[in-house]
Amino acid sequence: MSQQITTSLWQSWLKSLAIVAFGVWSVVACTPKDEEFTPDANAMLRFEADTVVFDTVFTQVGSVTKRLKVHNSNQNAVRISEIKVAGMGASPFQVFVNGRPGPLLESVEVRGGDSLLLLVKATINPTADNQPFLVRDSIQFLTNGNQQQVILEAYGQNAAFYRKYTAGCAETWTASKAHVIYDSVTVPAGCTLIIEKGAQIHLHKNAKLKVLGTLLVRGEEKERVRFQQVRQEEDYRNAPGQWQGLEFGPTSTGNKLQYIEIKNAVTGIFLKAEGNQIPSITLEQTFIKTMLQSGVLSHGGNVTLINSIITNTGEYALAGLGGGQYKIYFSTLANYANDFVRFSPSFVFSEELGTTRKAAYQVEVVNSILWGRQDEELRFGPATLGSAKSIKHSFVKTVAYAADLAGNNNQINVDPKFRDAPKFDFQIIKLSPANKAGTPFNNILLDYEAKERDKTMPDVGALEVID
Repeated sequence: MSQQITTSLWQSWLKSLAIVAFGVWSVVACTPKDEEFTPDANAMLRFEADTVVFDTVFTQVGSVTKRLKVHNSNQNAVRISEIKVAGMGASPFQVFVNGRPGPLLESVEVRGGDSLLLLVKATINPTADNQPFLVRDSIQFLTNGNQQQVILEAYGQNAAFYRKYTAGCAETWTASKAHVIYDSVTVPAGCTLIIEKGAQIHLHKNAKLKVLGTLLVRGEEKERVRFQQVRQEEDYRNAPGQWQGLEFGPTSTGNKLQYIEIKNAVTGIFLKAEGNQIPSITLEQTFIKTMLQSGVLSHGGNVTLINSIITNTGEYALAGLGGGQYKIYFSTLANYANDFVRFSPSFVFSEELGTTRKAAYQVEVVNSILWGRQDEELRFGPATLGSAKSIKHSFVKTVAYAADLAGNNNQINVDPKFRDAPKFDFQIIKLSPANKAGTPFNNILLDYEAKERDKTMPDVGALEVID
């Protein structure tokens, strides 16, 4: 009898063991393949890029965050033992995975056929080197004993930083460092800020350079001074409205800007007169492009353009409202507005500025191109205060003023034939009707690119054709 009980117990135990084994087998057998971790050393990761590149990162500013996708192309899941920045804590780079910050992350799991999103940030520390420099490191991945890496590169540059800054009365900015304006720099009345050739000025959102005194910018053809946004990634290189612009108050006179580029602001140049205080500016060899609103907007100020180009603005290329004097010589104002749907003419002059200002305007245009995509690119307000206009040897896009501007060697609605206007290349071709259509004027002997102009039959516009 006892032997039968023992045998029965033994059989029950074997049966239970079989049930447990079957249950374990069932769990294992039912685990999806993409959740099973493979120990295979050949289970390689795949990266969407072998190098993560940061554009210029100003020292002390840091950078935007870059993204890197890591793909597990295997059927099975993998467990990445380590994801780390090779330079660890001494590196200017930091990595984040699922919100967890590096520089070292362990036991990161990726299901089969799935991917992992890494965020990488670069912060460049100041060095003694004033020129752009290259910083390199790598992200290293260790999976089943197999090591892979992705290179990290950032171009850093030392910079001078300005926050609600008031310039000194005899201050000079050089090209030795970039100049980064967070909110505003003000040049006081009676003071002069000089910006030397090659200087690069970068402005944050809503930032502006406000001139109540005098601004002198001394660029050269090969070393232009550039006013532009801070963000340098591809998506921001031609995006309008990223900073406010250059503003000249009523006490600002004698401003002269040579060989400069202004891009991606709200309004490139803004002048504001008050009563008998009239700001004035001369722009030579200047390129203004991709403005959210206007290239040059003057509320009663005096503006002289020589060998300059204005294009791609959301509203006006040049507007003089509330009077002022406007002299446009050997310039190309061709508002093709690639980034905007524009309804206003590009060139507008009026005696009235709402109810705040009313004064006469004086407009003189010689050897210039006033052009754009619309049929009507010109508008003059009523001349009740003695306003006057003179346009000679110029190409003008207009319907309303076609008869009025005929004569004086003007070409009305005649295509000047730019080489590639949609790409901002406003060199006229050799067969252009603007070739040799100008007249020698005011001893202006060079063009926008500092090429010599023909002494007897110069070309119309900012760029001379070289035969």
